[in-house]
Amino acid sequence: MKVEAGYLVRYAAERFNERTAVSWNGGEYSFAQVNERANRVGSGFRALGLEKGDRVGVLAYNTPEVVQLWFGFEKHNLVRMVLHSHFDMDAHSFSLNQVEAKAIVFDTRFADMVDAARKDLHTTEHFVAIGPNPPPWAVPFDEVAENGSGDEPLLDVSEDAPCFLQLTSGTTGQPKAWIKTYRSWQAVINHNIHHLDTFGPTIPPIGPEDVNVHFHALQWASGFQTLYPYFVRGARSVLVDDVEFDPEVLIDTFTNEGATGTFMPGPMLTPVLDAVEARGQYDHSLLRMVVFFGAKELLERTTKLLGPIWTHGFGSTEQGAVTTRLLATEVEGHPKRLDSVGRPGSPFLEVAIMDDSGNRLPPGEVGEIAKRSAMSMGEYWGLPEKSRDAFFPNDWFRPYDVGYIDSDGFLYYSDRAGDRIITEGGVVYPHLVETGIMRHRSVANCGVVGLGEEEAQEVVGAVLLKQGVEPSDDLNAEIITEANHGLANHEQLSRIVFVEELPTVLGGAKVQRAALRDQLSAEQ
Repeated sequence: MKVEAGYLVRYAAERFNERTAVSWNGGEYSFAQVNERANRVGSGFRALGLEKGDRVGVLAYNTPEVVQLWFGFEKHNLVRMVLHSHFDMDAHSFSLNQVEAKAIVFDTRFADMVDAARKDLHTTEHFVAIGPNPPPWAVPFDEVAENGSGDEPLLDVSEDAPCFLQLTSGTTGQPKAWIKTYRSWQAVINHNIHHLDTFGPTIPPIGPEDVNVHFHALQWASGFQTLYPYFVRGARSVLVDDVEFDPEVLIDTFTNEGATGTFMPGPMLTPVLDAVEARGQYDHSLLRMVVFFGAKELLERTTKLLGPIWTHGFGSTEQGAVTTRLLATEVEGHPKRLDSVGRPGSPFLEVAIMDDSGNRLPPGEVGEIAKRSAMSMGEYWGLPEKSRDAFFPNDWFRPYDVGYIDSDGFLYYSDRAGDRIITEGGVVYPHLVETGIMRHRSVANCGVVGLGEEEAQEVVGAVLLKQGVEPSDDLNAEIITEANHGLANHEQLSRIVFVEELPTVLGGAKVQRAALRDQLSAEQ
């Protein structure tokens, strides 16, 4: 089936025209302006010599140019490849070469690292710079846009054509590029609209008066999950530069902009709540906060300080949405559900637990989490065997996560299948131990790994303390006691190590356990 590429951008422009669509520190664009700029940017890149289907890497912080690129490339069938700002340039070079990218667009704050890698980019012919002081070897972004046309491309594409490439988070090995087709991307948008429209009985569907703040990477989950749902409903998107994270600035932004929605990684929510608590009183308009990587105590604290405005989301890069979600209202009278990651975020998604052969397991049995929807229609670029292994029979996508489903359909996440620790007493899922460590008031972030011989590993935690907290033997013992409470004997921490930095991706949202394991092993 053919579809109009990027139709929803034109749809929103026709309906909301001069309303403000995107704002940032220093400017704003209406819906009509965003659409017109997207047309110019997409056609401007075509004028450079790029053809439909060509891949273009985008390495940028949260700027209005990223929105223009996102929409403009989609409308002109230029395949945007997300280059996460927290990855090193070696990973970017690997990805660009793998997909044979014809161009890279980069924020000038990355100019030196891109320049150093230019000789290693074998297929990249065009370098386009966003921001001030573009290097002489790159074309300024505004110049490309000026050479484009504001006319509607009205381009028909196959719904199975690649729309963009989303890179996995790179927690193990090099990132892999997952192809989002136009059809699977539309499925993500539909799913997320339903999810955000059904936050609770007292929260209305998204409308033109809503304001969504992007302070975490727009090209990762913040935009993937929330940009389009707010945009197509006429709401305003506020872009906060993500080069640095300042919780005080963020909570002021929420107030000053009248924010009603945001995406919030759990490790960043803790300092936000610390800042809110320090003020004693904090007035806000937030209605929908999508939290990833949160713990039970963090969600309870959010309700206490901000109200029941959160949903705890769970998903995967390949599907690109909150696949399951736990609403604040669903835990009222059911406190055990706080340990779960909820139920499917819309009727468009099925979730099941499978054994190693792809057979369904009954409620309560631990196995691999599998999901089925149009969102997971896709494959890894250039990795046919990996793509085949990503599915159980009958189109069930397997993100290689482990958990179980209770009789009410709530999913309980255990961990990544490959991160299991094998002790003499049995299997340990690091996520469960990390949740215990994070309960301690002094902990900013942590990672748990198994060290030692296979089948007889010890459970070791690396702990990053909050700013101003000094490590001590007493604190060490306190954290271990807190973490081990409620765990089986074989799951309990053997020891913890205080660290000044953790190897993470996604702005601290995920700990790279393989890198952490290597780091701790080398220090033994």
